[in-house]
Amino acid sequence: MSVKSGQSSSCSPLRFLLGILLVLLALPVSLYGDNLEEKRADLAAVVDHVEAYYKSLKDFEARFTQVARILSYPEDQNSEGKVYIRRNQMMRWDYEKPSQEQYFIQGETVIYYSPEVKQARRINLGGKGGIRSPLVFFEGLKKAEADYVISMNSDPVFDRSTRYILQLIPRKVEEAQLNKILVFVNRSDYHVERIDQYDLYGNVTELYFKDVKVNQDLPDSLFAFKAPKGVKIIDQ
Repeated sequence: MSVKSGQSSSCSPLRFLLGILLVLLALPVSLYGDNLEEKRADLAAVVDHVEAYYKSLKDFEARFTQVARILSYPEDQNSEGKVYIRRNQMMRWDYEKPSQEQYFIQGETVIYYSPEVKQARRINLGGKGGIRSPLVFFEGLKKAEADYVISMNSDPVFDRSTRYILQLIPRKVEEAQLNKILVFVNRSDYHVERIDQYDLYGNVTELYFKDVKVNQDLPDSLFAFKAPKGVKIIDQ
Protein backbone atom coordinates (compact mmCIF):
# COMPACT_ATOMS: atom_id res chain seq x y z
CA MET A 1 0.00 0.00 0.00
CA SER A 2 1.48 3.29 -1.03
CA VAL A 3 1.59 6.17 1.43
CA LYS A 4 -0.58 9.02 0.21
CA SER A 5 0.63 12.58 0.12
CA GLY A 6 0.46 14.14 3.56
CA GLN A 7 0.30 10.79 5.32
CA SER A 8 3.00 9.88 7.81
CA SER A 9 5.09 7.00 6.54
CA SER A 10 5.01 5.65 10.10
CA CYS A 11 1.48 4.40 9.47
CA SER A 12 2.08 2.50 6.24
CA PRO A 13 1.38 -1.25 6.64
CA LEU A 14 5.07 -2.19 6.63
CA ARG A 15 6.01 0.51 9.14
CA PHE A 16 3.05 -0.46 11.32
CA LEU A 17 3.89 -4.16 11.32
CA LEU A 18 7.54 -3.49 12.05
CA GLY A 19 6.49 -1.12 14.80
CA ILE A 20 4.44 -3.89 16.39
CA LEU A 21 7.40 -6.22 15.89
CA LEU A 22 9.65 -3.79 17.73
CA VAL A 23 7.32 -2.84 20.57
CA LEU A 24 5.25 -5.83 21.65
CA LEU A 25 8.20 -7.59 23.21
CA ALA A 26 7.78 -7.38 26.94
CA LEU A 27 5.57 -6.58 29.89
CA PRO A 28 7.68 -5.29 32.78
CA VAL A 29 5.59 -3.99 35.67
CA SER A 30 5.38 -0.25 36.35
CA LEU A 31 2.84 0.79 38.98
CA TYR A 32 1.30 4.15 39.75
CA GLY A 33 -1.11 5.94 42.07
CA ASP A 34 -2.67 4.53 45.23
CA ASN A 35 -3.32 0.89 46.16
CA LEU A 36 -0.09 -0.27 44.56
CA GLU A 37 -0.28 -3.79 45.93
CA GLU A 38 -3.81 -4.25 44.55
CA LYS A 39 -2.80 -2.87 41.15
CA ARG A 40 0.30 -5.06 41.11
CA ALA A 41 -1.89 -8.12 41.72
CA ASP A 42 -4.44 -7.09 39.05
CA LEU A 43 -1.79 -6.42 36.44
CA ALA A 44 0.13 -9.61 37.19
CA ALA A 45 -3.08 -11.65 37.01
CA VAL A 46 -4.05 -10.26 33.60
CA VAL A 47 -0.55 -10.83 32.21
CA ASP A 48 -0.50 -14.40 33.56
CA HIS A 49 -3.91 -15.20 32.05
CA VAL A 50 -2.99 -13.78 28.62
CA GLU A 51 0.26 -15.73 28.70
CA ALA A 52 -1.54 -18.96 29.61
CA TYR A 53 -4.18 -18.50 26.88
CA TYR A 54 -1.68 -18.02 24.07
CA LYS A 55 0.68 -20.72 25.31
CA SER A 56 -2.16 -23.16 24.70
CA LEU A 57 -2.27 -22.27 21.00
CA LYS A 58 -0.21 -23.73 18.16
CA ASP A 59 -1.49 -21.37 15.48
CA PHE A 60 -3.81 -18.41 14.99
CA GLU A 61 -5.90 -17.09 12.09
CA ALA A 62 -8.12 -14.01 12.05
CA ARG A 63 -9.54 -11.28 9.93
CA PHE A 64 -8.18 -7.84 10.78
CA THR A 65 -9.15 -4.24 10.24
CA GLN A 66 -6.48 -1.55 10.42
CA VAL A 67 -7.49 2.08 10.95
CA ALA A 68 -4.82 4.79 10.62
CA ARG A 69 -5.76 8.17 12.08
CA ILE A 70 -3.28 10.66 10.62
CA LEU A 71 -3.31 14.21 11.97
CA SER A 72 -2.25 15.70 8.62
CA TYR A 73 -4.85 13.75 6.63
CA PRO A 74 -8.57 14.65 6.77
CA GLU A 75 -9.91 11.09 6.62
CA ASP A 76 -9.06 7.83 8.37
CA GLN A 77 -7.10 5.34 6.26
CA ASN A 78 -8.77 1.92 6.48
CA SER A 79 -7.33 -1.45 5.47
CA GLU A 80 -8.48 -5.01 6.01
CA GLY A 81 -7.40 -8.57 5.36
CA LYS A 82 -6.33 -11.81 7.05
CA VAL A 83 -3.46 -12.72 9.36
CA TYR A 84 -1.98 -16.16 10.03
CA ILE A 85 0.46 -16.88 12.86
CA ARG A 86 2.21 -20.06 13.90
CA ARG A 87 4.71 -20.82 16.60
CA ASN A 88 8.41 -20.51 15.78
CA GLN A 89 7.94 -16.96 14.51
CA MET A 90 5.99 -17.69 11.34
CA MET A 91 3.47 -15.11 10.15
CA ARG A 92 1.59 -14.02 7.07
CA TRP A 93 -0.43 -10.82 6.58
CA ASP A 94 -2.69 -10.58 3.52
CA TYR A 95 -4.00 -7.06 2.97
CA GLU A 96 -7.10 -7.20 0.74
CA LYS A 97 -8.52 -3.67 0.78
CA PRO A 98 -8.07 -0.97 -0.41
CA SER A 99 -5.12 -2.60 -2.21
CA GLN A 100 -3.60 -6.06 -2.17
CA GLU A 101 -0.29 -6.57 -0.35
CA GLN A 102 1.31 -9.53 1.41
CA TYR A 103 3.86 -9.84 4.21
CA PHE A 104 5.56 -13.18 4.90
CA ILE A 105 7.55 -13.22 8.14
CA GLN A 106 9.78 -16.07 9.26
CA GLY A 107 12.03 -15.31 12.19
CA GLU A 108 13.91 -12.12 11.34
CA THR A 109 13.15 -12.18 7.60
CA VAL A 110 10.23 -10.26 6.07
CA ILE A 111 9.15 -10.57 2.44
CA TYR A 112 6.82 -7.84 1.22
CA TYR A 113 4.96 -8.47 -2.05
CA SER A 114 2.84 -6.01 -4.02
CA PRO A 115 0.99 -7.62 -6.96
CA GLU A 116 0.20 -4.13 -8.25
CA VAL A 117 3.85 -3.30 -8.93
CA LYS A 118 4.90 -6.94 -9.44
CA GLN A 119 7.76 -6.62 -6.99
CA ALA A 120 8.84 -8.40 -3.82
CA ARG A 121 11.28 -7.07 -1.23
CA ARG A 122 13.16 -9.16 1.33
CA ILE A 123 14.16 -7.39 4.55
CA ASN A 124 16.44 -8.85 7.21
CA LEU A 125 15.54 -7.57 10.67
CA GLY A 126 18.59 -9.05 12.39
CA GLY A 127 19.88 -7.02 15.32
CA LYS A 128 16.96 -4.57 15.38
CA GLY A 129 15.69 -4.72 18.92
CA GLY A 130 15.40 -8.47 19.41
CA ILE A 131 12.43 -8.72 17.10
CA ARG A 132 10.33 -11.84 17.52
CA SER A 133 6.63 -11.45 16.80
CA PRO A 134 4.07 -8.73 16.03
CA LEU A 135 1.85 -10.50 18.55
CA VAL A 136 4.26 -11.14 21.39
CA PHE A 137 1.54 -12.67 23.53
CA PHE A 138 1.52 -15.58 21.07
CA GLU A 139 5.16 -16.39 21.77
CA GLY A 140 5.17 -15.28 25.43
CA LEU A 141 4.85 -11.96 27.22
CA LYS A 142 7.82 -12.10 29.55
CA LYS A 143 10.80 -12.56 27.27
CA ALA A 144 12.18 -9.02 27.07
CA GLU A 145 11.25 -7.23 30.26
CA ALA A 146 14.08 -4.70 30.02
CA ASP A 147 12.70 -2.85 26.98
CA TYR A 148 9.17 -1.74 27.86
CA VAL A 149 7.09 -0.64 30.84
CA ILE A 150 3.54 -1.92 31.29
CA SER A 151 0.64 -0.64 33.34
CA MET A 152 -3.14 -0.82 33.31
CA ASN A 153 -4.32 2.04 31.12
CA SER A 154 -6.65 4.44 32.96
CA ASP A 155 -7.81 6.71 30.12
CA PRO A 156 -11.55 7.36 30.80
CA VAL A 157 -12.35 7.49 27.06
CA PHE A 158 -12.26 3.67 26.81
CA ASP A 159 -14.99 1.24 27.89
CA ARG A 160 -13.61 -1.41 30.26
CA SER A 161 -16.80 -3.34 30.96
CA THR A 162 -15.75 -6.30 28.77
CA ARG A 163 -11.97 -5.85 28.49
CA TYR A 164 -8.74 -4.98 30.22
CA ILE A 165 -6.44 -2.42 28.60
CA LEU A 166 -2.69 -2.88 28.98
CA GLN A 167 -0.42 0.07 28.24
CA LEU A 168 3.14 -0.47 26.97
CA ILE A 169 5.60 2.42 26.96
CA PRO A 170 9.06 1.92 25.43
CA ARG A 171 11.94 2.72 27.74
CA LYS A 172 13.80 4.14 24.72
CA VAL A 173 11.09 6.11 22.95
CA GLU A 174 13.29 7.58 20.22
CA GLU A 175 14.73 4.18 19.36
CA ALA A 176 11.30 2.57 19.18
CA GLN A 177 9.83 5.57 17.32
CA LEU A 178 6.66 5.09 19.33
CA ASN A 179 4.97 6.82 22.21
CA LYS A 180 2.93 3.88 23.47
CA ILE A 181 0.97 0.73 22.61
CA LEU A 182 -2.42 -0.20 24.04
CA VAL A 183 -3.42 -3.88 24.12
CA PHE A 184 -7.14 -4.60 24.59
CA VAL A 185 -7.73 -7.97 26.33
CA ASN A 186 -11.12 -9.70 26.46
CA ARG A 187 -12.18 -10.25 30.08
CA SER A 188 -13.90 -13.59 29.43
CA ASP A 189 -11.02 -15.63 27.99
CA TYR A 190 -8.08 -13.17 27.82
CA HIS A 191 -7.64 -13.14 24.04
CA VAL A 192 -6.40 -9.88 22.48
CA GLU A 193 -9.12 -8.06 20.56
CA ARG A 194 -7.32 -4.91 19.51
CA ILE A 195 -3.93 -3.17 19.45
CA ASP A 196 -3.46 0.62 19.22
CA GLN A 197 -0.09 2.12 18.27
CA TYR A 198 0.67 5.80 19.02
CA ASP A 199 3.64 7.30 17.19
CA LEU A 200 5.76 10.29 18.19
CA TYR A 201 3.77 12.69 16.00
CA GLY A 202 0.28 12.12 17.43
CA ASN A 203 -0.85 9.63 14.79
CA VAL A 204 -2.69 6.49 15.91
CA THR A 205 -3.01 3.14 14.15
CA GLU A 206 -5.66 0.73 15.45
CA LEU A 207 -5.67 -3.00 14.66
CA TYR A 208 -8.83 -5.04 15.30
CA PHE A 209 -9.19 -8.84 15.17
CA LYS A 210 -12.35 -10.86 14.46
CA ASP A 211 -13.40 -14.33 13.23
CA VAL A 212 -10.50 -15.86 15.14
CA LYS A 213 -9.63 -19.52 14.50
CA VAL A 214 -6.97 -21.41 16.43
CA ASN A 215 -5.11 -24.74 16.37
CA GLN A 216 -5.88 -25.60 12.74
CA ASP A 217 -2.45 -27.11 12.01
CA LEU A 218 -1.61 -24.42 9.47
CA PRO A 219 0.92 -25.86 6.97
CA ASP A 220 4.47 -24.60 6.34
CA SER A 221 3.52 -23.81 2.74
CA LEU A 222 1.10 -21.11 3.90
CA PHE A 223 4.02 -19.05 5.26
CA ALA A 224 6.39 -19.53 2.30
CA PHE A 225 6.40 -16.89 -0.43
CA LYS A 226 6.43 -18.29 -3.94
CA ALA A 227 7.31 -15.58 -6.42
CA PRO A 228 4.90 -15.48 -9.38
CA LYS A 229 6.39 -15.70 -12.85
CA GLY A 230 8.30 -12.54 -13.72
CA VAL A 231 8.55 -11.31 -10.13
CA LYS A 232 12.03 -10.87 -8.67
CA ILE A 233 12.85 -10.70 -4.96
CA ILE A 234 14.95 -7.63 -4.15
CA ASP A 235 17.11 -7.81 -1.03
CA GLN A 236 17.40 -4.64 1.01
